[in-house]
Amino acid sequence: MKNYMKFIQTLFPLLLALPASAHDLWLEKEGGGHVLQQGHRTGAHAGAERVPYALDFVKQGLCADERGRTKLLAVTPAYPLRLVGDCAALFVAASSGYWTKTAWETKNAPKTGISGVMKSWRSEDSVKRLNRWSAALANPLTPGLEIAPVDDPFRLGVDDKLSVRVTLAGKPRAGVPVAYDGATRGATNEDGTVVLKIRHGGLQMIAASIETPLSDGQADTLIQATTLNFELPAK
Repeated sequence: MKNYMKFIQTLFPLLLALPASAHDLWLEKEGGGHVLQQGHRTGAHAGAERVPYALDFVKQGLCADERGRTKLLAVTPAYPLRLVGDCAALFVAASSGYWTKTAWETKNAPKTGISGVMKSWRSEDSVKRLNRWSAALANPLTPGLEIAPVDDPFRLGVDDKLSVRVTLAGKPRAGVPVAYDGATRGATNEDGTVVLKIRHGGLQMIAASIETPLSDGQADTLIQATTLNFELPAK
């Protein structure tokens, strides 16, 4: 435990400096389905509340039942994307592709053939919305970066504590900074969990991101960002 804490103390400031997604992602209920929104919903990002995304941004939509069983949802090139289904949990995977930063500009393109490259990355994003709770939904729905509550979040109110777990490849991930409404509140421990305080009712926005090296020749790193949504009674 002592070595782990020393590791976190060394790594935590570096993790806080990781490039974050330029926008928030969230899923809103609409009629009998949900709409994927992108914009600046938390205090972490200044700008328009709603920002359009490319028609090919969304790569996959999943609908999960209370047993954690998933089925693919139809994803069509559209903005905003509407997903139809009675889902206990809904998961959307998206990517804006490769990005390259030079001294002059940031381009939505791989670094190949570009001069004066300062940094390049591939961006992958996901968002999961919980509508109902069951113990099965404490487990990840996908092998990607994902956040799941350890216990039923719908029984909580303002000022209550919520424990969430961050997983990658289905396994707990230690040392990942986790943000609530855009503000980093802690890093995951050895079992991938971190405890957060519920600060308001309404839509909850819990996010995490990691950056890992890439060896595909098109970017230096892969930045994966994920968000967990659920709604509590507004007060």
